[in-house]
Amino acid sequence: YNAFTVGDWGAKGSRNTVRNYPGTMPRLAQRFRGSAEKRIMFANWETYFLLAEAAVKGWTVPVSAQVAYENGVKASFDYWGVGSHAANYLASEDYNNAGTSAKFTHTAEPPANRTMRYKDGYTDVEGTVNILYPSNTIYKNGAVKNDQLTKIITQKYIAQVPWLPLEAWNDHRRLGLPFFENVAIENPLPNLPALTQANMMTNQVKFYPQRLRYPSSLRNSSPKGYTEAVSLLGGPDEVLTPLWWAKK
Repeated sequence: YNAFTVGDWGAKGSRNTVRNYPGTMPRLAQRFRGSAEKRIMFANWETYFLLAEAAVKGWTVPVSAQVAYENGVKASFDYWGVGSHAANYLASEDYNNAGTSAKFTHTAEPPANRTMRYKDGYTDVEGTVNILYPSNTIYKNGAVKNDQLTKIITQKYIAQVPWLPLEAWNDHRRLGLPFFENVAIENPLPNLPALTQANMMTNQVKFYPQRLRYPSSLRNSSPKGYTEAVSLLGGPDEVLTPLWWAKK
Protein backbone atom coordinates (compact mmCIF):
# COMPACT_ATOMS: atom_id res chain seq x y z
CA TYR A 1 0.00 0.00 0.00
CA ASN A 2 1.48 3.33 -1.11
CA ALA A 3 0.22 5.90 1.35
CA PHE A 4 0.52 9.60 0.59
CA THR A 5 2.46 12.03 2.74
CA VAL A 6 1.03 15.00 4.58
CA GLY A 7 1.92 18.56 3.68
CA ASP A 8 0.42 20.96 1.16
CA TRP A 9 -0.98 19.22 -1.91
CA GLY A 10 -2.41 22.41 -3.41
CA ALA A 11 -5.03 22.13 -6.14
CA LYS A 12 -3.94 18.57 -6.95
CA GLY A 13 -4.94 17.45 -3.48
CA SER A 14 -8.53 18.61 -3.88
CA ARG A 15 -8.80 16.60 -7.10
CA ASN A 16 -7.53 13.42 -5.45
CA THR A 17 -9.56 13.40 -2.26
CA VAL A 18 -10.29 9.92 -0.95
CA ARG A 19 -14.02 9.32 -0.68
CA ASN A 20 -15.48 6.96 1.92
CA TYR A 21 -18.71 6.17 3.67
CA PRO A 22 -19.11 5.69 7.45
CA GLY A 23 -19.11 2.04 8.46
CA THR A 24 -17.41 0.79 5.30
CA MET A 25 -13.77 1.13 6.31
CA PRO A 26 -11.70 -0.36 9.18
CA ARG A 27 -11.46 1.77 12.30
CA LEU A 28 -8.11 0.53 13.54
CA ALA A 29 -7.36 3.83 15.25
CA GLN A 30 -10.28 3.37 17.62
CA ARG A 31 -8.52 0.39 19.18
CA PHE A 32 -5.84 2.73 20.47
CA ARG A 33 -7.82 5.92 20.98
CA GLY A 34 -10.82 4.53 22.82
CA SER A 35 -9.80 1.15 24.21
CA ALA A 36 -9.01 0.18 27.77
CA GLU A 37 -5.74 -1.53 26.83
CA LYS A 38 -2.60 -0.51 28.68
CA ARG A 39 -0.23 1.84 26.92
CA ILE A 40 3.28 0.50 26.33
CA MET A 41 6.06 2.80 27.47
CA PHE A 42 9.08 0.49 27.13
CA ALA A 43 8.59 -2.96 25.61
CA ASN A 44 10.97 -5.90 25.56
CA TRP A 45 11.45 -5.50 21.82
CA GLU A 46 12.97 -2.07 22.34
CA THR A 47 15.59 -3.60 24.63
CA TYR A 48 16.44 -6.17 21.96
CA PHE A 49 16.79 -3.54 19.24
CA LEU A 50 18.99 -1.38 21.47
CA LEU A 51 21.22 -4.40 22.11
CA ALA A 52 21.33 -5.14 18.39
CA GLU A 53 22.40 -1.59 17.59
CA ALA A 54 25.07 -1.71 20.28
CA ALA A 55 26.41 -5.02 18.93
CA VAL A 56 26.55 -3.71 15.34
CA LYS A 57 28.57 -0.76 16.61
CA GLY A 58 31.04 -3.09 18.33
CA TRP A 59 30.01 -2.40 21.91
CA THR A 60 30.27 -5.15 24.51
CA VAL A 61 26.83 -6.70 24.95
CA PRO A 62 25.84 -10.25 26.02
CA VAL A 63 24.19 -11.18 22.72
CA SER A 64 24.97 -11.03 19.01
CA ALA A 65 23.40 -8.37 16.82
CA GLN A 66 21.49 -10.96 14.80
CA VAL A 67 20.05 -12.76 17.83
CA ALA A 68 18.99 -9.49 19.46
CA TYR A 69 17.47 -8.22 16.20
CA GLU A 70 15.50 -11.39 15.57
CA ASN A 71 14.35 -11.54 19.20
CA GLY A 72 13.07 -7.97 18.87
CA VAL A 73 11.01 -8.81 15.81
CA LYS A 74 9.69 -12.00 17.43
CA ALA A 75 8.72 -10.15 20.61
CA SER A 76 6.70 -7.64 18.60
CA PHE A 77 5.02 -10.36 16.55
CA ASP A 78 4.18 -12.30 19.72
CA TYR A 79 2.60 -9.23 21.29
CA TRP A 80 0.24 -8.84 18.36
CA GLY A 81 -0.59 -12.55 18.26
CA VAL A 82 1.14 -13.29 14.94
CA GLY A 83 4.26 -14.99 16.27
CA SER A 84 3.77 -17.96 13.94
CA HIS A 85 4.67 -15.70 10.99
CA ALA A 86 7.90 -14.32 12.45
CA ALA A 87 10.22 -16.98 11.02
CA ASN A 88 9.04 -16.46 7.44
CA TYR A 89 9.21 -12.70 7.87
CA LEU A 90 12.78 -12.83 9.19
CA ALA A 91 13.82 -15.04 6.26
CA SER A 92 12.49 -12.61 3.66
CA GLU A 93 14.91 -11.05 1.19
CA ASP A 94 12.19 -8.92 -0.39
CA TYR A 95 12.93 -5.21 -0.35
CA ASN A 96 10.45 -2.77 1.10
CA ASN A 97 9.69 0.51 -0.67
CA ALA A 98 12.83 2.05 0.82
CA GLY A 99 15.08 -0.80 -0.39
CA THR A 100 15.50 -2.66 2.92
CA SER A 101 14.84 -6.37 3.55
CA ALA A 102 14.04 -8.12 6.83
CA LYS A 103 16.63 -10.92 6.72
CA PHE A 104 19.53 -9.82 8.90
CA THR A 105 22.30 -11.48 6.89
CA HIS A 106 20.91 -10.31 3.55
CA THR A 107 22.80 -7.07 2.96
CA ALA A 108 22.87 -6.96 -0.85
CA GLU A 109 21.82 -3.52 -2.00
CA PRO A 110 18.63 -3.29 -4.08
CA PRO A 111 18.65 -2.42 -7.78
CA ALA A 112 18.10 1.17 -8.81
CA ASN A 113 14.35 0.74 -9.17
CA ARG A 114 11.43 -1.55 -8.52
CA THR A 115 8.43 -2.50 -10.65
CA MET A 116 5.00 -1.67 -9.29
CA ARG A 117 1.74 -2.98 -10.69
CA TYR A 118 -1.27 -0.71 -10.95
CA LYS A 119 -4.75 -0.54 -12.45
CA ASP A 120 -5.90 2.50 -14.40
CA GLY A 121 -8.92 3.91 -12.60
CA TYR A 122 -10.50 5.13 -15.85
CA THR A 123 -9.89 2.20 -18.20
CA ASP A 124 -9.59 -0.64 -15.64
CA VAL A 125 -6.47 -1.76 -17.54
CA GLU A 126 -3.56 -3.14 -15.51
CA GLY A 127 -0.01 -1.96 -16.11
CA THR A 128 3.41 -1.62 -14.55
CA VAL A 129 5.68 1.29 -13.75
CA ASN A 130 9.32 1.45 -12.66
CA ILE A 131 9.88 3.47 -9.50
CA LEU A 132 13.30 4.52 -8.25
CA TYR A 133 14.23 3.52 -4.72
CA PRO A 134 14.65 6.67 -2.61
CA SER A 135 18.11 7.94 -1.75
CA ASN A 136 18.39 8.61 1.98
CA THR A 137 21.23 11.12 1.75
CA ILE A 138 21.09 11.85 5.49
CA TYR A 139 22.48 8.34 6.11
CA LYS A 140 25.81 7.46 4.51
CA ASN A 141 25.15 9.92 1.68
CA GLY A 142 22.32 7.76 0.35
CA ALA A 143 24.66 5.00 -0.83
CA VAL A 144 23.37 2.40 1.65
CA LYS A 145 19.81 1.14 1.97
CA ASN A 146 20.13 -2.41 3.28
CA ASP A 147 22.88 -2.61 5.89
CA GLN A 148 22.27 -4.13 9.30
CA LEU A 149 21.82 -0.86 11.19
CA THR A 150 19.14 0.20 8.70
CA LYS A 151 17.36 -3.12 9.28
CA ILE A 152 17.51 -2.71 13.05
CA ILE A 153 16.10 0.81 13.10
CA THR A 154 13.48 -0.04 10.47
CA GLN A 155 12.15 -2.97 12.50
CA LYS A 156 12.38 -0.94 15.71
CA TYR A 157 10.24 1.75 14.09
CA ILE A 158 7.64 -0.79 12.98
CA ALA A 159 7.51 -2.38 16.43
CA GLN A 160 7.16 0.96 18.22
CA VAL A 161 4.12 2.06 16.21
CA PRO A 162 1.78 3.37 17.54
CA TRP A 163 3.13 3.57 21.05
CA LEU A 164 6.37 5.52 20.89
CA PRO A 165 6.59 8.03 18.04
CA LEU A 166 8.98 10.19 20.07
CA GLU A 167 11.50 7.34 20.22
CA ALA A 168 11.30 6.98 16.44
CA TRP A 169 11.79 10.74 16.14
CA ASN A 170 14.91 10.48 18.30
CA ASP A 171 16.32 7.68 16.14
CA HIS A 172 15.74 9.66 12.96
CA ARG A 173 17.39 12.77 14.38
CA ARG A 174 20.50 10.96 15.63
CA LEU A 175 20.91 8.46 12.77
CA GLY A 176 18.86 9.60 9.79
CA LEU A 177 17.00 6.28 10.04
CA PRO A 178 14.53 5.00 9.09
CA PHE A 179 13.98 6.73 5.76
CA PHE A 180 11.15 9.26 5.87
CA GLU A 181 9.49 10.79 2.82
CA ASN A 182 9.44 14.55 2.55
CA VAL A 183 6.07 16.19 3.04
CA ALA A 184 4.13 17.41 0.01
CA ILE A 185 5.26 20.81 -1.21
CA GLU A 186 2.86 21.89 -3.96
CA ASN A 187 2.73 25.22 -2.13
CA PRO A 188 5.47 26.70 0.10
CA LEU A 189 5.38 25.64 3.75
CA PRO A 190 6.13 28.58 6.08
CA ASN A 191 7.33 26.25 8.84
CA LEU A 192 9.78 24.44 6.51
CA PRO A 193 11.28 27.23 4.39
CA ALA A 194 14.26 25.12 3.26
CA LEU A 195 12.04 22.54 1.53
CA THR A 196 11.08 23.60 -2.00
CA GLN A 197 9.88 21.98 -5.19
CA ALA A 198 13.43 22.30 -6.51
CA ASN A 199 14.97 20.12 -3.77
CA MET A 200 12.04 17.95 -2.66
CA MET A 201 13.69 14.80 -4.08
CA THR A 202 16.62 15.15 -1.68
CA ASN A 203 16.97 14.62 2.08
CA GLN A 204 18.22 17.31 4.42
CA VAL A 205 18.17 17.56 8.20
CA LYS A 206 16.44 20.94 7.99
CA PHE A 207 13.45 19.33 6.26
CA TYR A 208 12.40 17.76 9.58
CA PRO A 209 11.51 19.24 12.99
CA GLN A 210 14.50 18.85 15.32
CA ARG A 211 13.32 19.86 18.76
CA LEU A 212 10.55 21.42 20.84
CA ARG A 213 10.91 25.06 21.73
CA TYR A 214 11.53 25.95 25.36
CA PRO A 215 8.23 26.63 27.15
CA SER A 216 7.15 30.23 27.58
CA SER A 217 6.99 29.59 31.33
CA LEU A 218 10.80 29.26 31.38
CA ARG A 219 11.26 32.44 29.36
CA ASN A 220 8.89 34.36 31.65
CA SER A 221 9.98 32.98 35.03
CA SER A 222 13.73 32.85 34.41
CA PRO A 223 14.85 35.17 31.61
CA LYS A 224 18.50 34.72 32.54
CA GLY A 225 18.22 30.94 32.58
CA TYR A 226 16.35 30.98 29.28
CA THR A 227 18.99 33.16 27.64
CA GLU A 228 21.76 30.88 28.89
CA ALA A 229 19.94 27.78 27.64
CA VAL A 230 19.49 29.28 24.18
CA SER A 231 23.17 30.25 24.05
CA LEU A 232 24.09 26.58 24.48
CA LEU A 233 21.83 25.41 21.65
CA GLY A 234 24.14 26.46 18.86
CA GLY A 235 21.21 28.13 17.16
CA PRO A 236 17.93 29.94 17.81
CA ASP A 237 15.14 28.60 20.00
CA GLU A 238 13.30 27.16 17.01
CA VAL A 239 12.04 23.71 16.05
CA LEU A 240 14.56 23.41 13.18
CA THR A 241 17.68 23.85 15.35
CA PRO A 242 19.41 20.43 15.69
CA LEU A 243 20.39 19.33 19.19
CA TRP A 244 24.03 18.60 20.00
CA TRP A 245 23.59 14.83 19.61
CA ALA A 246 21.60 14.98 16.36
CA LYS A 247 22.84 14.85 12.79
CA LYS A 248 23.70 18.24 11.36
